[in-house]
Amino acid sequence: MFKKIVLGLMIVFGALIVTLAVHVYMVTQPKQGAMPNLTMSRIDFESPLDSLSAVKIKTYTSLMEGVKDVRVNKESGHIVCLYDRNKKAPQEIVDAISKDFYLSASLYQPSDEMLAQSCPAINKNSLTWKLGAFFQRTFEN
Repeated sequence: MFKKIVLGLMIVFGALIVTLAVHVYMVTQPKQGAMPNLTMSRIDFESPLDSLSAVKIKTYTSLMEGVKDVRVNKESGHIVCLYDRNKKAPQEIVDAISKDFYLSASLYQPSDEMLAQSCPAINKNSLTWKLGAFFQRTFEN
């Protein structure tokens, strides 16, 4: 009787491991026709942009290969680009804008403190955040 229980548990455990392995394989394999590798970057300018410059920069940047969307914040002096990082590097966009518009542009880099924080969109009082924080503390060295 004890041997049957142990054998049954081993079979169930083995089936679960096989199911997990198949699931991980199916989820991680590359998909044909998958969405491009989109990312977002903020490009800052030293001074606020006037309306004419903002429209020109937005149009120019939108026409670059791989760039999907461009948003301009004239008052703060920055633009946000959504682009395919397989086709265009963020520094290429910054360099092109700086060169063609004679503006001092730089790629926004968050501080180490900002990077250390979790997603700013998640509610830190939510069960999801609390569970994630619990497991992170549990498995930290």
